[in-house]
Amino acid sequence: MHKANQQPTYQWCDSYTRTEGRMAACLADTYGLPPHPWQKLILNDWLAIGDDGKLLNSLCVLPVPRQNGKTGVCDPRETWGLVHRGEQILHTAQEFQTAQKAFDRLRKKFGTRKNDPFAKYPELNALVEKYTTSANQMVLDLKNGGHIEFRTRGSNSDMGRGGTFDLVVIDEAQSYTDAQDAALSPLNSAAPSGSPQTILMGTVPDPQNMHKGEKFASIRHSLHDDPYKGACIHEWAAKEIGDVQDVARWYETNPSLGFQLLESALLKDVRTMSPDTFAREHLGWWPETVKAASAIKQSAWDACKVDNPSKDGLVVYAVKFSPDGSRGTLAACHKPDGGLPFVYVVESRSMAGGLSWFVDNLTQRKGKAAQIVIDGQGNAQTLNDRLLENGVSSKTIIRPSTGDAIAAYASLANAVNERQVTHYGQPGLNDSATKTRKRRIGTRGGWGFESTEEADATLIEAASLAYWSAMTTKRKPGRKAVVF
Repeated sequence: MHKANQQPTYQWCDSYTRTEGRMAACLADTYGLPPHPWQKLILNDWLAIGDDGKLLNSLCVLPVPRQNGKTGVCDPRETWGLVHRGEQILHTAQEFQTAQKAFDRLRKKFGTRKNDPFAKYPELNALVEKYTTSANQMVLDLKNGGHIEFRTRGSNSDMGRGGTFDLVVIDEAQSYTDAQDAALSPLNSAAPSGSPQTILMGTVPDPQNMHKGEKFASIRHSLHDDPYKGACIHEWAAKEIGDVQDVARWYETNPSLGFQLLESALLKDVRTMSPDTFAREHLGWWPETVKAASAIKQSAWDACKVDNPSKDGLVVYAVKFSPDGSRGTLAACHKPDGGLPFVYVVESRSMAGGLSWFVDNLTQRKGKAAQIVIDGQGNAQTLNDRLLENGVSSKTIIRPSTGDAIAAYASLANAVNERQVTHYGQPGLNDSATKTRKRRIGTRGGWGFESTEEADATLIEAASLAYWSAMTTKRKPGRKAVVF
């Protein structure tokens, strides 16, 4: 008979001699929610005490497959923090029902209101000062000063600004964005207790929406590559898709299987899910596309936005066709004699109407362009030939190699990170820059941009090719005026 693995497949925590974790687990046991052995292990590390008498770990990360009971660790931690540490706590989730579920679990112990005559545990209800609820916020205040708020993050990047907390919990961290982190991360930098702690709990992010889970992925990867004192991580994860029908692997990566998580539920899912989806959702497998998060962060891209970019100087145009040939994007880069280069998208369109639009537009611009870069399968060669037929010089047209494309994508990403390029905030280009994901190119670590459900990669790829060519070309046509 299989037995669920109670030890993480990957764990890091600095050594310690004192912890409040055992007492937190005993408190949870007393009030009818006994933690599993793996949850007790995590509680010990989360509530480890350093030599200075403060919490050892200011950052705690828990990636674990779905339905394994992350709340079963977090709830005892929060209850202990409220009752015995008098902490100020903020618990955020991406979805309202997740935040409400955590709040309801707490209310089952503390009662539904102050002086609740039906409270299951009167001694806990006696600690309640008040409850406050609103559309997206649920609050419990205790008489000892303990305070906890449950909030939803949604798409709001300003939640929590102005608050001060000891403990910040990021539930559903697979949807935690950079913008949300910028709002929430500073909230416990002046923790009243002097022991700030942030807990991130989640599953493997969706590869199709990696911009939402990039922060969680980045933190998780950094603690694999270079763990450090003051942070801890506990993870249950398979290293490869492997045989998803192997029940022994289910028990290896699901510590609550056989407790509240049912083998029959995984049996249903393994029959209906694709192997890679099942491995991600139920085995904790991190695909390479998730490990390689988006190349350009939202905050860095936003910092490059300008309202009145320079339209003088050298200009390069670039066309990028999607791998299936269904879409094409024309982008440009201006390189002024002084100041920063500026990229923008002229137009991105379906190829259902053929190549004529691209041929006509680029033919009109041939006297202004230092270079015209064309990349993509099938359509690229046809466009190249038709431009030559229309009198565009072969010296003007560039057909980038794989190495050139790799250099182009990396050069624009680096320029964004170093604030050495500008744009004017076109919505489509914004999405393409920040909501696409990395894809491998070649065998030497090269990468490009890959489309997702929310963004077309051809826009940022075309902009990258235009930027790369503008920064490397030696050609300088006499005419500098630009037609938008």
